[in-house]
Amino acid sequence: MFILPSKSAVVVAALFFFAACSSSSTGAGTGQPRIVLNADKPRPTIDVVDVPASQLSALQGTESREAWNAVLKISVGPDQPATIGTYQIGDGRIVFEPMFPLDHGRQYHVTYSPPGAAPITSIVSLPARNMTPATMVTQVYPTSEVVPENQLRLYIHFSAPMGSKGGLSYVHLFADDGAEVVDPFLPLDAEFFNDDRTRYTVFFDPGRQKRGIAPIADMGRSLTAGKSYTLVVDSEWRDGNGLPLTQQFKRTFKVGPPDEKPLDPKTWKVLAPAAGTTGPLAVAFPEPLDHGLLLRALGVVSPEGKPLPGEVVIGEQELTWSFTPKSPWAAGAYNIVAFAMLEDLAGNRIGRAFEVDQFDRTDKSGEPEKTFIAFVVR
Repeated sequence: MFILPSKSAVVVAALFFFAACSSSSTGAGTGQPRIVLNADKPRPTIDVVDVPASQLSALQGTESREAWNAVLKISVGPDQPATIGTYQIGDGRIVFEPMFPLDHGRQYHVTYSPPGAAPITSIVSLPARNMTPATMVTQVYPTSEVVPENQLRLYIHFSAPMGSKGGLSYVHLFADDGAEVVDPFLPLDAEFFNDDRTRYTVFFDPGRQKRGIAPIADMGRSLTAGKSYTLVVDSEWRDGNGLPLTQQFKRTFKVGPPDEKPLDPKTWKVLAPAAGTTGPLAVAFPEPLDHGLLLRALGVVSPEGKPLPGEVVIGEQELTWSFTPKSPWAAGAYNIVAFAMLEDLAGNRIGRAFEVDQFDRTDKSGEPEKTFIAFVVR
């Protein structure tokens, strides 16, 4: 479940983490400083070389992100926000290491404004690795044809790693009358990619999805029951090689009533495998569950209570979950373990609906850390 006051704060704090460190200014230059792209490192850096000793001395002790941005700003455009990274001083140069790798084929605007001297500007870029676009959107979850009015997330999957730039400006939502929905998604200055940058998470603004919050009163929900919507992902979104997607992506879906009930494992149908086989354990749900969470919020423990290794497969429309063990099943009593993070499309969890006030200490709905669903292998 996405909880704006906690998760977004953690994510934003993590993405804006800034470290500035300095060292000896030995080897300072005496000529005109130059801006260079140092591509010889595993993660290329942008350096200012031949920096006079007087400038290095004046910059010693600079720590805040704002102070460094005033001295050395790197961005994808002259009017764009500064790229986040760390700065180091030493050996006659200032070294900027970006938090995320520089995109191949993308131009970076660099301005060095030393104390008491005129600014120096330059544009640097890594060469594009491939001139032919090859990356595409492979899937968008949920895949169900109908989603609840209070839908919380979309997962956009790509065939190859994407660049460091986020995607909200390339993702659009159009109503069935052709009009684009205004600000349907959470407007955070943060990038919700997975580790290999092949999945991007889009959050519907929870302020417009949860009743009793100002945005929903002012603007209404992002989705309206009974209507159809088309999600559009622009082909201009750049991949890790700095190239656009091969084509625009579109997905049309319908919207049903809001889902405001907690998950109930008693409604799940469990089909146990046979002993001595590696047949899959199958679980069917009465409604689609969150695809990203299904991959890591369900597991199986042995009769001895130990986690079983195996392969998980999510079925069509996220209505089924199956687990195939690495070793044949032994006869006995097992448990499916559902962790508290498991959610349906509207953010409802086991024992707690999304609409529950997180700050209401009188609420007795209860959200177990783990839920065990027993099954027997014979």
